[in-house]
Amino acid sequence: MKGLTSLLALLLPALACSAMAQAGPASAAPQIGQVSKDSVWVPTPERMIRRLLQLADVTPRDLVIDLGSGDGRIPIHAARHFGARAIGVELEENLIRVSEDAAKAQGVSHLARFLRQDLFEADLSQATVVALYISPGVMTKLKPRLLALRPGTRVVSHHFTLQDWEADEVIKTEGRTGYLWVVPADVRGNWLVDIPGNGMRIRIEQVHQVLTIRGERMGKPVNVVGARLRGTEIRFTSFDADGGARQFRGDIGAGRMAGESEGQEVRALRWHASRD
Repeated sequence: MKGLTSLLALLLPALACSAMAQAGPASAAPQIGQVSKDSVWVPTPERMIRRLLQLADVTPRDLVIDLGSGDGRIPIHAARHFGARAIGVELEENLIRVSEDAAKAQGVSHLARFLRQDLFEADLSQATVVALYISPGVMTKLKPRLLALRPGTRVVSHHFTLQDWEADEVIKTEGRTGYLWVVPADVRGNWLVDIPGNGMRIRIEQVHQVLTIRGERMGKPVNVVGARLRGTEIRFTSFDADGGARQFRGDIGAGRMAGESEGQEVRALRWHASRD
């Protein structure tokens, strides 16, 4: 009996420590460097948060989703300073608790809410802005999902890139780097461009927002240069039959494009295009 008592005296502190370790994350104060399933929590400075949200042109019409939201500072900033609805997706319970308390304290709990969830399982279908500060490996895994979002959705990231998906804009602040991507529409393939007197066929090859366009009019090649895609907006320059340079700007819809064209020595004209 004495031996059993001695054994329990040795085991009980160890068992208690084990139980505390398992229960700790829910009640412990968050620590910078806290490890989660797919990330390590390191907060984004407030100035960078503001610049990223400005870069994404966030307004009260937006829904900002922050993947790996940590202590909730990005959703709270989006709600408090931009009037946007915001969702923070975070796996760690203690960080969710701190986020919810902070949203209440700052009077934005009606706009900013937090989900305890694996970021890979988050529903992004309603997002207009996605915010990221997560590791390169996670960025790589997320890239196909981000590219599949509704064209025009803005993606911002502190520090980390999306590899071969070139950023649309890059900012620097306090020695840190921020990136913006605008999810591009799919414009690959053949199009028939209708514009008075200068209609043509074009073929578009696309790698994310980078376009290569080949043109043809009356069986002869037409140069198309300066092509660029930003979400659902397309721009390129081509040449009329008389050689005048014409700049095209258009909006992309379901199987159609339409917009304005102009140039220094050409008449401004409306144009539209449909898939050929």
